[in-house]
Amino acid sequence: MSAIIQTDQPLKNFVLQCLNQHPRDDGAFLRDLNCLVEKEGDEVYPVLLKLLTHLDFEQGEAKKKWQDIVAHHEKLNTCLGRPVSLQTAVCDYFSSVIRTFQIPKVVEMEVFEQTARSSHSDPLTDLFNRGYFDEALAGEINRCRRYGGEFSLLFLDIDNFKKLNDSLGHQAGDLALKRLARAIVSLKRIEDIACRYGGEEIVLILPQTSKIKGLIIAERIRQKIEEMQMEFEGRTFSITLSGGLSSFPLDAREAKDLVGNADKAMYSAKAKGKNNISVFYPDKRQFLRVDFFSEIRVKNLTPKRKIELSTKTKNLSYGGILFESKDPFNIGDDLSLHITLSPGKTMDLAGLVVRVEAFNSTYDIGVSFLELIGEVSHEISRYIADFLTSHSQQNPAP
Repeated sequence: MSAIIQTDQPLKNFVLQCLNQHPRDDGAFLRDLNCLVEKEGDEVYPVLLKLLTHLDFEQGEAKKKWQDIVAHHEKLNTCLGRPVSLQTAVCDYFSSVIRTFQIPKVVEMEVFEQTARSSHSDPLTDLFNRGYFDEALAGEINRCRRYGGEFSLLFLDIDNFKKLNDSLGHQAGDLALKRLARAIVSLKRIEDIACRYGGEEIVLILPQTSKIKGLIIAERIRQKIEEMQMEFEGRTFSITLSGGLSSFPLDAREAKDLVGNADKAMYSAKAKGKNNISVFYPDKRQFLRVDFFSEIRVKNLTPKRKIELSTKTKNLSYGGILFESKDPFNIGDDLSLHITLSPGKTMDLAGLVVRVEAFNSTYDIGVSFLELIGEVSHEISRYIADFLTSHSQQNPAP
């Protein structure tokens, strides 16, 4: 056992979240804990034991102790012929099996849960509160600076929330917030941190998540909420969300700027008609789209959605392409694209669907390119530059 161990704050937050979500379901807690270990490594174990027992262990020793505790838990269940709580197994392990600890200070999980919730949770939604968000965001930024990682920040806001409160009352608004929070918890990953930022605003920290992957998560949440039906005093109603997404370090390197950029993107989503997700781009010129009418062959590589088609493109940017389809696609579909960029010049690209817009009998499918490097990047850049030069010559500035 070591003297003092400095606890990694973001990792501590992950373990706290795991404990908070499953205070009475040992099986679910152990499954989520194993997922956390797969992503974060064995450093999870000393953090976990520190939280549960106030005892400090080196990483290897903590891992062995935890494996012994889990085995002891299974043994107690078998011997007694009834379920035994994990906290009971922890207490019994340190009191009876490891006799060198005469009076171990083991934190009872239910008391731990109540204490954690009172200081870190929003009482209405049971999500983390604004204070916890500020700590977690600072910790995630420090973590990424230290290890060179990335993460995304998703800012969500209920559309027309004041109108809901005015028409059905604040209790209906509270119900909507509770149902929204419950849906987000069911859809997010174990490592994602969901917080009530204030009012009808909810923000998610998405660790180790690029902007494109963050958009897929955001769209999944938006679609789920759009489909939900709620009932209050005999009246059925529904809500929609607008969201904004920004990423570290691409869009900002400071917490205030990152939140501000996600907030700006959210208001952009509101301006576009609400019930959609907008992505913040620091340099609009980089994502300038130009008209691009050309042949494209598309293959959907997503399992169970094998679609192949030939169609026409509509526009092109440095980062993606828009084409028309009679078949629907889903946000996040993995595509293979064969594009005719110019006569005699074709290229094969990979992309993800990031936008689907339905019309009377067709769909506009927006795709973000993946790994656009080397000669491919050069050819697309040259095409856009030539288009802009030609357009400026045909339409000179007054």
